[in-house]
Amino acid sequence: MKYYAVVMGDWHFNSLGLIRSLGERGVPVVYLNMSEGGYGEHSRYTVKTYHSSDSIYEELLKVLDENEGTAVIFPSCDKAALLLDEKHGELQGRCIVPNLGGNAKKYMDKQAMCAIAEKSGFNVPACIKVNLNEKTYEEIKEFGFPCIIKPLLSVEGIKADISVCGNCDELEKAIEVFNSSGNAYKQVLVQRFVHGTENLMVGYCGCKVRKKRVLLYGQLEKTREYPIDRGSTSYAVIKKDTPFVDIDALNAFLERVGFEGLFDIDIKVVDNIPYFIEINFRNGAISYAFTAAGFNIPYTWYCEMTCQKVDPIEIRELLLMCERDDLNHVKDKNISIFKWLHDIRRTDVFMLHNRNDPQPFVQAYGKAVSRVLDILRK
Repeated sequence: MKYYAVVMGDWHFNSLGLIRSLGERGVPVVYLNMSEGGYGEHSRYTVKTYHSSDSIYEELLKVLDENEGTAVIFPSCDKAALLLDEKHGELQGRCIVPNLGGNAKKYMDKQAMCAIAEKSGFNVPACIKVNLNEKTYEEIKEFGFPCIIKPLLSVEGIKADISVCGNCDELEKAIEVFNSSGNAYKQVLVQRFVHGTENLMVGYCGCKVRKKRVLLYGQLEKTREYPIDRGSTSYAVIKKDTPFVDIDALNAFLERVGFEGLFDIDIKVVDNIPYFIEINFRNGAISYAFTAAGFNIPYTWYCEMTCQKVDPIEIRELLLMCERDDLNHVKDKNISIFKWLHDIRRTDVFMLHNRNDPQPFVQAYGKAVSRVLDILRK
């Protein structure tokens, strides 16, 4: 039987990483772009691009109708993952879809997620669900500081709204951010902000086939994230060993929620104690760095779901950078331009720049770089 991949997401480099991971292994990739433009459209590995119009689901059905063979679907954003889970019953038999058995919205709720993680054996910081109303300030104040306030469901919010609060003044500003946001929050998650003498943010990416043991190799250790303490990985190292994740607990968690697909998980290590922060039931933005390190997660799941042989996995240590986000540290004067250029020279894999697939980077920054050079010449 002939198979192909459908990467379903927006303009983000998460979609691009999926396209590259699959395309580098010879898998034909169709890109269902849920936004205008985007890095993935210009990749050499994208055989065809569709744009969602009025209905994302209708456009997906069009993709399935117009392309021969059986599609294996890969969501790269929460909106796509949620839609696929809601429609997985209708799609069964037509394509292969990751899903939570129709319970995605239930388990994307961060409070429910944390409760199941704790039941499965993870250490989890204390958290509460809070309604945004006139009592919000007092309720969070009673919960105590330091705390971090997040969208209850990632699909209904943005990372820029996440706030770390160490006192009442910071809490007032954070509540104002959530109340004035264009995302119309009704509830938020308030979580204890665990912090100690030694702090390390680590990330793991992997995949799960229902009733099979979770596949996870390698550990990402963050050197920088943007924004600091509440953002995405911008500079990090991938190492072979995985000392801070309990594979049995992770497997138990994924079995409890009935998940099948790609995932990424964030863990904060405080004074050598790992704490579960959250899990995304979709491909993680840093997944392509794991591909470069030796664990091609999208291709591994593709082979598992299509009954093909899975390659042996061996992790090599490497440095990765999301150049788009990491440059903000220079702009904000967190690091010097000289430090950043030094780190650029040491980096093994970038999220945008790729010698074998240059056009996404050229399309994103080519005009801007040319403009800067023109100004400098003048």
